[in-house]
Amino acid sequence: MIPDDHLDFLQAVWARRSTYTYIFFALNILVFLLMALAGGSTNGATLMAFGVKSNAEIAKGQWWRFVTPIFIHIGLLHLFFNSYALWIVGPQVEKLYGGGRFVILYVLTGVAGVYGSYAYHPNTISAGASGAIFGLFGVLLAFGIRYRDSLPPFVKRAVGTGVLPVIVINLIIGFTIPEIDNSAHIAGLLAGAALAVVIPFQKPRDETHAGFRSIQIALLAMIAVCFYQVGVHYDGPRLSVRNLARGLFQIGTTTSSTGDFIEAINAAQKTFEDSTRQIETGRLPDLTLTRAEISKSIDRLRNAPSLAARSDELVGELLRVMEEQYDLVGDIQQTRVFTLAHAQRLKANIARYEKMMDSFTKWVDSDGKKYGIHRYRRR
Repeated sequence: MIPDDHLDFLQAVWARRSTYTYIFFALNILVFLLMALAGGSTNGATLMAFGVKSNAEIAKGQWWRFVTPIFIHIGLLHLFFNSYALWIVGPQVEKLYGGGRFVILYVLTGVAGVYGSYAYHPNTISAGASGAIFGLFGVLLAFGIRYRDSLPPFVKRAVGTGVLPVIVINLIIGFTIPEIDNSAHIAGLLAGAALAVVIPFQKPRDETHAGFRSIQIALLAMIAVCFYQVGVHYDGPRLSVRNLARGLFQIGTTTSSTGDFIEAINAAQKTFEDSTRQIETGRLPDLTLTRAEISKSIDRLRNAPSLAARSDELVGELLRVMEEQYDLVGDIQQTRVFTLAHAQRLKANIARYEKMMDSFTKWVDSDGKKYGIHRYRRR
């Protein structure tokens, strides 16, 4: 049997809604979807544009990068594991502390995690909610110790030393996997424990104190301002539905959208120039295989990621060149003779190809750096 006072505690606290847990959960997914539209969350240019922790950019005055990384995840698995952890531990903390104090705890421990990475891993970019999630574990640890004499037994088992095994196991995992930034985890954990010592939990049926409510509103406004700054300073790949499928299902360190784009251009360039040499040297029997390669290159260009409006125009021009080359090779195969008309069509197509490649080189020189593309080398 549960004593009446313990039952009253359970009913009053666990009846609270976990509104902000689910708001932050949804924000993580929304940012991930937007990044998928911009080429995917494993694409370096997209990550930088959306506001990952980067010491070099912070040094230039982009202070919002202490906040935005809390809501950015690198790859689908990263999003899944952090979202699952938030779904499990977030409601526990929010029900104990109330929505106002939960926002304070989550955001400040998240910022502490970003700062931990900033201080101890200055040469790498980082992102993720794990600093804030470890902060919530730190809150539960300190909460259980602080209120150990007044909590119902069933609550004691879920907090305090009850969360230690989870913390220890996750820290060990972090130390054994080089890609995991344990400095962010430890900083978030310590910040959560410290805040739980200072901030009292919201007792059953208590209203949120006006001071905590004011800080909550200020922090939510800060998040909005930070993402507004991301939008104002955005210089990454443009958002396009063409990128969505590729961006959504990137796992781990899969090929970035920039890499896919470059490979599509490289393949088309090689195929066009190879087919041109075969025609000019009279190697007509080899054109069957060449036409098949041109067809593959056309498909890759049609599926190439969208980086910018100008790059889309250039891909469209190259696609038309490749389609004309495909038709020309087909006509030569049918006649089995390279005629004067074929020579004129080839000459015109080469001119269009050269013009397009010159335009592409100029675009790379002016805008390519922001997408991770350097001077395009002609083969």
